[in-house]
Amino acid sequence: MKSFEILIITGMSGAGKSSAIRFFEDRGYLTIDNLPVKLLSNMYKLFFKSSKIRKVACVIDSRSWNSAKEFINECKKLKKLEINFKILFLDSANEVILNRYNLTRRKHPIKEFNTLLENIKEERKQLEEIKDLANEIINTSNITPKELNKELEKLLTSETKKITISISSFGFKYGIPIDLDLMFDVRFLPNPYYVEDLKNKTGNNREVFDYVFNFDLTNEFYLKLKEMLIFLIPQYINEGKSHLSIGIGCSGGKHRSVSIVNKLYDELKENDTIEVLKSHRDIRKN
Repeated sequence: MKSFEILIITGMSGAGKSSAIRFFEDRGYLTIDNLPVKLLSNMYKLFFKSSKIRKVACVIDSRSWNSAKEFINECKKLKKLEINFKILFLDSANEVILNRYNLTRRKHPIKEFNTLLENIKEERKQLEEIKDLANEIINTSNITPKELNKELEKLLTSETKKITISISSFGFKYGIPIDLDLMFDVRFLPNPYYVEDLKNKTGNNREVFDYVFNFDLTNEFYLKLKEMLIFLIPQYINEGKSHLSIGIGCSGGKHRSVSIVNKLYDELKENDTIEVLKSHRDIRKN
C-alpha cells in the first residue's frame, strides 16, 4: 500500500481548505471535497487497483462526523491497512475567521449557538484532538492565498525531510501567535529601535543585524538557544513529531526577533534532515 497516498486536509472552517484542495488538484492529485469521514478507510478499495490513481487529497471537515472519535478511528483503520496517509491541518485565529465569514456571508457549519463567534469556538474545541494528530499545521491568519500556495509547495518538496521547523518572529504588542510549540521572549536584548539610524529599519537590514549581535548578551543567548534546539529536535523526531513551530518575540517584531530568526534559519537549514521555514509576522506593521 506504500505507493498509494492519501492526504487528508482538515481544520477550521474558513482557514483555507478549499484553496488547499485546488492547489493539490493542480499538482496531479485526485481531489475529493467534503468526503464523509466513514468513507476514508474504504478509499483504497475504490482507487488502489487503478494504475493511474496513486495520490488522493480529500477535505474532511466537521460536517462529516458526529465526534472527533469517528475521524480518529478511521485513521487507525488506515494505519492497520498500512495505507500511507498524512493529515494537513489548516488553522486561523478566531477573529480572522469571523471577519472572513462576515465578508463572504456564508453559513458556518456549526449551528449550536446564537452567535458566529460561539460557533467558531465550538468548532475549535471539537478539532483539538484532530489537530494533535496532524503531520503538518499551517496557520493562515496572516498570509495571502498566494503565500498559502508557497507554504503548500514547501510541503511537497520536504517529503524526504524528517521534520519541518517553522521559525517566526512576532511582536508582543500585536499578540502572541496561537500555534507555537516553543516560544522565546528576546525583549531583554538591547533594542535597535532606540538608535535613530536603525529605528525605521528591520532585522533584515545588515546594520540592525550587526547591532543586535554586537552584544555579548545576544551571542550568549543565541548559543544557548541553538544548543537547546539541537538537543530537542532529535527527541521530537524520535517521538514521531513531523512539525515544530518556534516563535521568537520582541516588542514590535521588527528588529531583535527578526535578527534572531534569520540567523537561526541560516544555520538550521544546513541540516539535511530538517526542512526549515521562516516568516516575519509583524515586520510590515506600524
